[in-house]
Amino acid sequence: MFARRLFHRSPSPRPYLYPSALMSRFAVASQAHYSTLLQPRKFPSGFEAINPSEKVEEEQLPFYNRDNYYPMRIGEVIKDCYQVVAKLGYGTNSTVWLCRDLREQKYWVLKVHVNTLKHNQELEVFGYLPGVSTEHLGKAHIRQLEDSFKLKGPNGKHNVFVMIPLGMSLRTLQEIQKDNLFPQTIVVKSLDQVLSGLDFLHESDVIHTDNLLIAITNDSVLSEVEDDEIRQPSARKQVGDTFTYVSRYMLGGAGLLTICDLGQARIGSEHSGNAMPVPYRAPEVILNMKWGNSVDIWSVGLLAWDLLERESLFRVYDHESEEQNNAFHLATMTALLGPPPSEFLNRSKETSKYWDEDGKWKGPAPLPTGKTLESLANTLTGDDRDRFLDFVRSLLCWLPEERLTAGQTYYHP
Repeated sequence: MFARRLFHRSPSPRPYLYPSALMSRFAVASQAHYSTLLQPRKFPSGFEAINPSEKVEEEQLPFYNRDNYYPMRIGEVIKDCYQVVAKLGYGTNSTVWLCRDLREQKYWVLKVHVNTLKHNQELEVFGYLPGVSTEHLGKAHIRQLEDSFKLKGPNGKHNVFVMIPLGMSLRTLQEIQKDNLFPQTIVVKSLDQVLSGLDFLHESDVIHTDNLLIAITNDSVLSEVEDDEIRQPSARKQVGDTFTYVSRYMLGGAGLLTICDLGQARIGSEHSGNAMPVPYRAPEVILNMKWGNSVDIWSVGLLAWDLLERESLFRVYDHESEEQNNAFHLATMTALLGPPPSEFLNRSKETSKYWDEDGKWKGPAPLPTGKTLESLANTLTGDDRDRFLDFVRSLLCWLPEERLTAGQTYYHP
């Protein structure tokens, strides 16, 4: 039923677009002739200067190296047409910039990767998805790549993605809600869109494992960001000729929920090794078992809980020791879900560190007492609460194959 509603196989498959071909295709498309270009705006030279000894934004990340990042400047014109008007964010492998297309009055986001990225997983996934022989309503909830090119910097070349700007993250939007909680109706609508997008990815043999943003539908928010940068320039730190800017906080988000940041996505049905943000990590990942797209379903269960309840089910317990953090994490899972079945225990030798052969906890962290899903579910009441707890239990299962699929989850009451 879900498949007929959201998923349709097209009659003829399209080819896999390898990253080089993908970039070539976009390069050809971007060479359309424009007889006139808009004049770049002039940005003021005055700004709040940050002490050079202070670490700013990406400089605070572990293993940060200034030479790896492209030394972007606000006001700079990239590729003769993209004028950078504000910094929107940063990460371990990239910085993100709002730009205005001088060929037409339109805004884009430039995601500029570090020059040391030997394999760009996100580009590979973007190259793979257009070749998937499907038409699926969930595709509208996956961020699209509009253009891609290489930018030469002083210390190497940088892959640059051009994408439609998105609004704030779902988590940021939650922080401005009363009591940091969403109304039940908003959570249901959000999960509908997340599950539709995940069903598209899973049917396409892609596992997401990461993050969500909300798409902006009103470009006036973007022009306000640009105007604000002129009225009150961003604070920045200068070292030599290089500037490190403070990102602008961009509100607005009255649009579709969009699954983005495909840099951690995996192509294929089975994988191994670490994945997912630590608090959202599924037990099979922690215990070095093979894992598949059901890790995304585990994440959906925790996302639903975090949107509705005040206390998260799991967190980072020990920043210094991954082994200790894993022990606390698995102890809490055991308290909330009960002991794992023997079939699960037999899938990894590492389970013997934490449970005996009967599933009794023996790990190096205490088993929490008095902590159950029922005791922590305090927002909903009556039938809504019962259905919500059943929903969470259907997704947070020890055995991955017992978790509902994205399609089945979509139709849970």
